Amino acid sequence: MTELAVLLEPRRGARYEQILELARAAEESGLDAFFRSDHYLGVDPDDSGYRSTDSWITIAGLARETVRIRLGTLVTAGTFRLTG
Repeated sequence: MTELAVLLEPRRGARYEQILELARAAEESGLDAFFRSDHYLGVDPDDSGYRSTDSWITIAGLARETVRIRLGTLVTAGTFRLTG
């Protein structure tokens, strides 16, 4: 069985509502999974338009508002998270 997924890299600051709309569209289209990247830093240090978003907060919201689609991250920046 072939599985299909979508990966979203909202490097220009996609709003949650936009991400939710994409996740719901992926689910309604029959795709199997929706992934978010978790890059806190941009690839290009001169890119002043880069605005990171937190993938785990986003996924928590998507889990509440989707039914079937599997959710995950492609990359998780564990070293950038506060602990304790």
